[in-house]
Amino acid sequence: MPTIDTLATGLAGAIGSHYHGASNRLYFVEYGGKLSCHDFVRQSAALLVSNATRTLKGTWLMDLDTGAMVAGVAPADIWWEQIDGVRRRMVPRNGARIAFLGVMSTTQFNALTATQLQALSYGTTPIVGDNNAANQLVPGAVFAVTTNGGNVSKVRVTAYGYDIKLRITTWRLNPAYRVLGTGYLEPEDVKVSADGRWAWITERGGRLLKVALIGAAPPHRAMATEVAGGLSMPHQISLHEDRGIAYVVEFGNPGHLVRIDLASGTKTNIGFGLERAIGLLITSDHKHAYVSEQAASGGRVRRISLDSGTAEAVASGFTAPFMMAFNDASESAILLADRDPANRVALIDLSVRPVVSRVVANPVPARPSSVAVVAGSKLLICSDTVLSSTELAAGLLTGTGPLLLGVGHVPVDRIVGGYADTTGDPGYFFQVRHAPFGGALPLMFNHQRARALGATLYKVLIDGVETHAPWGDYRWSAALNRFDYVPITPNAGGFYPVRAAGELWYNAWLGLVRDTGDLPDGNHTIEFRLFNALSLPIATTGLTSSVVLRIDNAVPTATIHTISQAGTPVGNCGIVTSGPDSFRFEITAFDLQQHLLSWSLVAKWGDNQSKLVAQDSYANHVSPSKLWGGLSVAMVPAAGWASFVPGDPTSKRCAHTFELTVWDRVINGWGYIHQSGAHRSITIMLP
Repeated sequence: MPTIDTLATGLAGAIGSHYHGASNRLYFVEYGGKLSCHDFVRQSAALLVSNATRTLKGTWLMDLDTGAMVAGVAPADIWWEQIDGVRRRMVPRNGARIAFLGVMSTTQFNALTATQLQALSYGTTPIVGDNNAANQLVPGAVFAVTTNGGNVSKVRVTAYGYDIKLRITTWRLNPAYRVLGTGYLEPEDVKVSADGRWAWITERGGRLLKVALIGAAPPHRAMATEVAGGLSMPHQISLHEDRGIAYVVEFGNPGHLVRIDLASGTKTNIGFGLERAIGLLITSDHKHAYVSEQAASGGRVRRISLDSGTAEAVASGFTAPFMMAFNDASESAILLADRDPANRVALIDLSVRPVVSRVVANPVPARPSSVAVVAGSKLLICSDTVLSSTELAAGLLTGTGPLLLGVGHVPVDRIVGGYADTTGDPGYFFQVRHAPFGGALPLMFNHQRARALGATLYKVLIDGVETHAPWGDYRWSAALNRFDYVPITPNAGGFYPVRAAGELWYNAWLGLVRDTGDLPDGNHTIEFRLFNALSLPIATTGLTSSVVLRIDNAVPTATIHTISQAGTPVGNCGIVTSGPDSFRFEITAFDLQQHLLSWSLVAKWGDNQSKLVAQDSYANHVSPSKLWGGLSVAMVPAAGWASFVPGDPTSKRCAHTFELTVWDRVINGWGYIHQSGAHRSITIMLP
């Protein structure tokens, strides 16, 4: 389990929280009546040491908060360690942390601010200062230190030696934890506007309040206005400023999921019969709510439709589930604070079926109430008297969705029974219905999810048999400033490489291009399997890693057998000079696999003139079987076709070519691929 770092202690019952990314600040309420915050970029209160030049003697230490050199075990921040006559190191001491910035000019050094220093990544690894070519602490070298007094320093080397000369600036920072407002009556949760000007707070007594965070007066409760009252112990808030609404859940039993108009305070119950509900998340499409409940049967999370109010189980087995947070914008996982006696944080993985949950931080400080995700893997936890943070395992909150994403433009969940169908989403640019697959198929693979699961290799199987087809893609070369073609072939073990993080590929999700020419027509299962760097398999239970595709390699038939005038056949290149202006055509427009898309017969003559003779399409024959073969040796059109076009005297006094075009529904993921055609010509010279 990850290490828990303490950020603040002595809190008066920290409960609901909101990480405000724009200000890099965590807002939270304390049940004892406070609205508080923790600043991750602290404002500088004063200069403790201002551009001072100091000499740090070999083996001595320095207190950067005062700029004084000290000896022995006195509280200090850096130690100029002399290991022997050559090896030297700048070592952080007594909880101080250090970051090496490289060589900078005086102008660059002077421009460094306290805010910039706080954004650096600090550690405890000493900086090499050896008296040889390995030395990093050359004149002009700059490093930064977070001091054991909680301040920040920037340090520039001005002269190197056993006694090293330094230029130092140290800022005293305001405390990270601050109480912003007081007087609240058992507050439960807080949410802050995008611009950071307003906060909304629920109170256990049944109120939703609004208070200004920026203004002449501090945001005490006396300055707040009541948005809505009469709620039954409201807890977590989901704020939607763009829609002018907020949602809350009621801990009262039974309770409701309530929508509140922020302007009028009007309350509308959306979900009913909730059992001691506390946590609430609303999906970005505003279709569902996730609610945590401390039900008598056990802690659980349910999903509620915002349209119908119906609820369905998502996860259970929690001790005392409290407030929740989505992992990131993908909303593929939920992080949940599970209170005492569990005292842990759980992750509910929504991207797999069935949904699974697992503990990701345990134990955490007692009575965790809310969590917030920062910068991908950093987790903030409000736990009664303690505010803490932890770094979750690498990749735990990255990667979402199925492993097999789809084929070309067709998502995997739009492939049913082997056929592609995107017509349920009429706004989607690639519209196909009941389309089988064939040709060179671009199989889309979730490299990001594979990496998150620890995979570096993968295999592709068709009906359980490995395929080793070579393929290729364009990868951006920063050195050449262009896309380079990269051939991709499996290694000797049949493994393809998972793409590395940070690489830019033109077809970012491509995992294989596989031609179907060697596959018999019918259903085939395509499967991706993951392996680690040791070529050992990685479980993908619950993930979509395979799909059944209906393969059709057959090309449809297009034939014009005869052209007849009033029942009399007209030979090839025949000339019609008399008789009625009525023609019929015996054609075959047929697909042996019953996957015909459309056929059309068109007459062409003169200077780019044309007229439709007859046509048909699958849209007129859609059926659950998905089968339509078209016509085989059939006469069209039923009532006959006339060549005459009003206003065009050449329409019945010219050579005519009749073109039959036939398409089937087979796609390669990018478009239709099977077309056949036929044409036959006669001359019409009717009076």
